[in-house]
Amino acid sequence: MPADLNKLNDTKQRIITFMSVHGPSLPVHLAREISASPIFAAAFLSELYAEGRIKISNMRVGSSPLYFLPGQEPLLENFINYLNQKEKEALSLLKNYKILEDEKQEPAVRVALRSVKDFAIPLKIQFNNEPKIIWKYFLFPDEEIRSLVNEKLNPSPKPQSQPLLKKELPSINEQEITKPQEPSQINQNAEPPQSIQKEKAKRKAKPKADPKFPKAVKEYLTSKNIEILSIIEEKSKEFTAKVRTDNLFGKQEYYLIAKDKKKISDVDLTLAHHQAQQEKMIALILAPGELDKKAQEYHQHWKNLIKFEKAKL
Repeated sequence: MPADLNKLNDTKQRIITFMSVHGPSLPVHLAREISASPIFAAAFLSELYAEGRIKISNMRVGSSPLYFLPGQEPLLENFINYLNQKEKEALSLLKNYKILEDEKQEPAVRVALRSVKDFAIPLKIQFNNEPKIIWKYFLFPDEEIRSLVNEKLNPSPKPQSQPLLKKELPSINEQEITKPQEPSQINQNAEPPQSIQKEKAKRKAKPKADPKFPKAVKEYLTSKNIEILSIIEEKSKEFTAKVRTDNLFGKQEYYLIAKDKKKISDVDLTLAHHQAQQEKMIALILAPGELDKKAQEYHQHWKNLIKFEKAKL
């Protein structure tokens, strides 16, 4: 047993050493380094991540995230070319101006900034007793950003009216900014080493109760004869799935996003549109609330590709 433990620790140290030399790395490269299958390597990476010894990127190179050591965040800039075109444009804009006011950006840029979580840091400020969202480029120091915010929002600052700058990482809105995916989600069929299996065997997972909102959405879809093809994500106030309906011209598939919100914004629609486009599907948004004014304008422009339905959920 001690020999097995030493071997496991040695393998993990080889992974750490490889990343310290090569920087952010893909699972396939790390698997090759330890002479193991990607599935087996994923188990080691999950354990190292749980121990806080490595980090995982939000961005994807192909279908895989990057693994890196704490302090290697600036090296992620080497992989910006793997972002899509709109994300690269938004990031270039942010890097050039250092800060961007969220409400002043076009919807596509606002969605892109929420997608590049490794590089765009959301900050919430209070200005004239009103909340504002400011984005900063991840490498710029807070002191410099604070000065820029004060200068931009308050050209003639008075001590009592200077905006208060607070870091809020990573969530401004739980529905818009989510935490990075866990390494263990890369391949859910990964077979972990024996030490990991034994550790997990000691823990008894508590059954998760079916959240009320996703359950209400499923019941609503059933009542409308809408078939759920696959569930993508379930949250307490959001439900995402691929669904299918029957209409006059045959079966039609949709990328469904249901939100428990009283007001649906243009950002909500743009994000849904963007996600549906990636799947080459029409977006279907369900909510108990209404579209706000900007969302109505956006929906009118894209009504052939975005469907909205007010539903009693």
